[in-house]
Amino acid sequence: MDKLLTIIIPTYNMQNYLPRCLDSLVLNDETLMAQLEVLVINDGSKDTSSAIAHRYEVKYPNTFRVIDKENGNYGSCINRGLKEATGKYIKVLDADDWFDTANFEKYLRFLSTTDVDMVLSDFDQVNGDGVVLNHIHYAFGSKVSLSDLQTDKLFLMHAVAYRTRNLRDINYHQTEGISYTDQEWIFLPMTTVRKISYFNEVVYKYMIGREGQTMDPAVFYKNFSHEMKGTDTMMQEYEEIAPSLDTAHRDYLTWRLRTRIHLVYSAFLLKEGMTLGMDALETFDTIMREKYPLSYKLSDGMRISKRIPFRFIHSYRRYHSRNTMSILLYRWYIKMRTIL
Repeated sequence: MDKLLTIIIPTYNMQNYLPRCLDSLVLNDETLMAQLEVLVINDGSKDTSSAIAHRYEVKYPNTFRVIDKENGNYGSCINRGLKEATGKYIKVLDADDWFDTANFEKYLRFLSTTDVDMVLSDFDQVNGDGVVLNHIHYAFGSKVSLSDLQTDKLFLMHAVAYRTRNLRDINYHQTEGISYTDQEWIFLPMTTVRKISYFNEVVYKYMIGREGQTMDPAVFYKNFSHEMKGTDTMMQEYEEIAPSLDTAHRDYLTWRLRTRIHLVYSAFLLKEGMTLGMDALETFDTIMREKYPLSYKLSDGMRISKRIPFRFIHSYRRYHSRNTMSILLYRWYIKMRTIL
């Protein structure tokens, strides 16, 4: 029987977090539970993650299914889950995160009454004890457009469920072998989105601050080459499809790509902690100039922020020096402070 919703849970050495994650998907309403498919993709874990997941599969065989595979990193789990999914809609849940169970039941009822390309919902950033650190509430109306998403509010994969058919229609394939591919989930698939519904409550609990988490600064900068590889994939897709898109979809992809490119350059030029040498940025910049002219032109006008409209990427390209750019930025800041 086809399901209403498939949840993909990429899992690698998550024995300390997986029970809380899976418990949050166990519903009191058996009818709703029967409409749910949970695919735990065990990515070659070396701990007891697989055994934990299989216990849920045994207890709830109509809902939970465990797929044990060799390690291929995050994207390979998404790709395998998408291949196996039977749900009308599909959503990703990381194994160290969880759902608000009560709201999730309401969410499933909401899904059963809607027929759209994408469903958005609110989410919370929380610590390990579940204390809310940041509440992401979109406050959309009954009609949501792609332009509504292009705000200062966080728009991450945690808010999104797609119609599964949409992803299969474009043969969606997430980059394998690297981390930080969740940004791809809200990039190319968005080109298939025409109708959007909004569920006005928190479903996803996104835990931040865990040591060893991919967004832990120590891990993030150590594996920053993965971030650059993912950005390269997005630039390639942008160059191929952006010219043929309608204005709304092209504007959305442009906004999303700008955000990703800004992160790469600011990590090297504006922030501390980068472990890769500046040669890596020069290589990245050269590849962009030679292979991705639309992205290169797009990035050249980028400012540090709305409050600091200094064209830092343009200055780097002109002088190829972080130190020289820092001096220019300081002089610009003094000049602006004097004028204002």
